Amino acid sequence: MGTVEVDRRRIRQPYFSVCIPQYNRTSFLIESCKMLARQSFRDFEVCISDDCSTDGREQELLQFLDTTGLSYMYARQDRNRRYDANLRASIALASGEYCFLLGNDDRLVSASTLEEVWREISGRGSPAVALTNYQDAVTGRTFRRVRSSGVLSGTPALAATLFRNLSFVSGVVVEATLAKHHATTRWDGSEMYQMYLGSRLIAAGGSALAIDRVAVWKGLQVSGEQVDSYASAPALPAWPIVERRLPLIQIVRLVADAIAPYTDLRQRKYLVERIALQVLMFTYPFWIIEYRRVQSWAYAVGVCLGMRPGNILEGLAVSRVTRARVLGAYTLSTLGGLMIPVSVFSALEPVLYGVAKLRR
Repeated sequence: MGTVEVDRRRIRQPYFSVCIPQYNRTSFLIESCKMLARQSFRDFEVCISDDCSTDGREQELLQFLDTTGLSYMYARQDRNRRYDANLRASIALASGEYCFLLGNDDRLVSASTLEEVWREISGRGSPAVALTNYQDAVTGRTFRRVRSSGVLSGTPALAATLFRNLSFVSGVVVEATLAKHHATTRWDGSEMYQMYLGSRLIAAGGSALAIDRVAVWKGLQVSGEQVDSYASAPALPAWPIVERRLPLIQIVRLVADAIAPYTDLRQRKYLVERIALQVLMFTYPFWIIEYRRVQSWAYAVGVCLGMRPGNILEGLAVSRVTRARVLGAYTLSTLGGLMIPVSVFSALEPVLYGVAKLRR
């Protein structure tokens, strides 16, 4: 089947475009859209880009959308383009002023969510990016990536800190015109397109709005169905140990590219070191332990080999001092990630998450 587009726009210039990249999660997406249909704030459309799903349920989804009365735009890609390109395609469908990004297995937390976010944004000028908090739909745990509401002036230095708060896509809001202007294919395969986009908009001088509200439930549950993810993948043979270059190795270069046009060489070198140290001290240890949990210790060692400083800094101009500091952080995090008991980390994770999301 080739490209399919269905335009059921009842609102031509809405305030929000809720942009959803979809692939083979039709039941979860329908559950998510049920909450969208209940929103008290009606000045929005739904923009779904389907990444050439193979579940054969396209007509079921479209028929459901028609019954809701939602204003929507649906496009099916002519081939599977993977997450980054599919998210970008959903943004390209938007005709709204702001794109509210939403995963296809997540949903808004209540019927008043869009109205609450609209009130925050409309009362704060015209921010380029807005960030909200989210909650795990199963455990009820709240993830506070922002701890107080307020506007932050956009600078490359701010982007070099807030990028970590952009790793989870749902509940990130971006100004639509700017998002389309800065669209790029360079980081397809990173699985972090929203991180690049948000970092670029902030580095370019766009303000960032922190909204201390839980806007999204993460990880909907549907009886009899399971979302495919790294955590549900079959365990791979533990031996031999091989280098595993996960998309994680691209984060430093991705954020460095996002801020590059707005920095001189000296500032860029400083910020690259700052970005790398944050990735190694906060993001990287979590994934070592997580892959020990869902795969094996040997698999995690392969992830560590992939995250060597030479890989994450590839092509970036940095000093010898920076390389030495990055190597030190890498060594400490690798040893800690491979040695700390998984049970201890799990107990401490909520506290560590809060520390990691503090703005520095």
